[in-house]
Amino acid sequence: MRKVILVFVLVFGIQNTVFCQNCINADDLIGYWRCLDVEATELFFWKDIDGKLQVQEVSSTSGEPLDIITFNMDEDAIFMRTFFEPTNFASECVYTAIDNKTLKCELIGEVDTPLIYTKVK
Repeated sequence: MRKVILVFVLVFGIQNTVFCQNCINADDLIGYWRCLDVEATELFFWKDIDGKLQVQEVSSTSGEPLDIITFNMDEDAIFMRTFFEPTNFASECVYTAIDNKTLKCELIGEVDTPLIYTKVK
């Protein structure tokens, strides 16, 4: 009986490790992120005085900030809605982790090709 319980615990532990390989850790996000291969936007993540994760998105071409309408995060993804006033462009993005230094951004309903963000600092 002990062997059955031990095998069950090992299998369950391995499954949790495999499923959480691409989990997003807020502490890993803190810093400066940008697309290295395309002019898009740059992301800055930090924690405020209360320890809450904050984000600012800035245009790579003009340097102007985008208005963050919504910003939500769960263990698998970051969900953001933004508005860029100079061009009246609103977007909805889902960011998922490829690894702790790379994020994949999918623009919902806009572009079929995802953007790849790399942590610079």
